[in-house]
Amino acid sequence: MEDDPSLDFRRVFEAHFPRVVAYAAKLLGPNAADDVAQEVFVKVERSLKDLEDPSKLTSWIYAITLNTVRDAARRSAARRPFVVPDARGDRERDLADDDIPDGRLRTAEEIAIRNEMVACFLDHVGRLPGHYAEIYVLGEFEGLSARDIARRLGISVGTVKIRLHRARARLHGELRRHCSCYYNGRGELMAAPKAR
Repeated sequence: MEDDPSLDFRRVFEAHFPRVVAYAAKLLGPNAADDVAQEVFVKVERSLKDLEDPSKLTSWIYAITLNTVRDAARRSAARRPFVVPDARGDRERDLADDDIPDGRLRTAEEIAIRNEMVACFLDHVGRLPGHYAEIYVLGEFEGLSARDIARRLGISVGTVKIRLHRARARLHGELRRHCSCYYNGRGELMAAPKAR
């Protein structure tokens, strides 16, 4: 399939890079999105020649993106914030600003919890059956309408709506079974795994 013009890396990059950046920014914040997108396209370039079905290109790229975002969220959650004394030397301040997705000041604990929440959520999205996950990602992360998804995948709008509804219901059920959700002091949704 190397001769297929739809699999030319430059074309693939130009068509999909902005979407991958937007998807990563939605989940990890704008500071991490470009790095994640670059990592995704290193993987895409390395494996593009092995893609057997060019019609699966978009879902293949989103699967790579999903895994890369999940790994980045885990790395970020596991990383300890870098702490230095302030100018007077009697207090410490947190320098983990690159971990703050929306620019608002968060504690190191809130950053870690948020990143774990994103990683957990993405794990559950990744466990959806392929035909549900693809539609969920296109609708929720790329923001496509049911009609646009149907056109892109070559299926009916009714099928898109049914699969999207089932994907959301399944994901909601899994998250309720495995996560305890709460709001922090600023009203942001946070989550922690349920004790087993």
